[in-house]
Amino acid sequence: MGNVKTPTMLMTGELDLRTPMEQTEQFYRALKIRKIDTVMVRIADKYHPFNSVPPGLRHPSNRIQQILYLRGWFEKYRKK
Repeated sequence: MGNVKTPTMLMTGELDLRTPMEQTEQFYRALKIRKIDTVMVRIADKYHPFNSVPPGLRHPSNRIQQILYLRGWFEKYRKK
């Protein structure tokens, strides 16, 4: 954790059992304390990874949301 200097986006599915939301929140707070540019994105009804969701729980809008967040993040740091 102490070596992180790169802007970091944390994106976690709320149903993720491998990386529980609590761990994401702790890492996010630690990065904020160290003044690392970071953002935390919670994806509703998503597991780990986002594309391994049982039928009936797939929400295309969540996938679109994920892509838009990623695109915005990379655009923010893209060298022009």
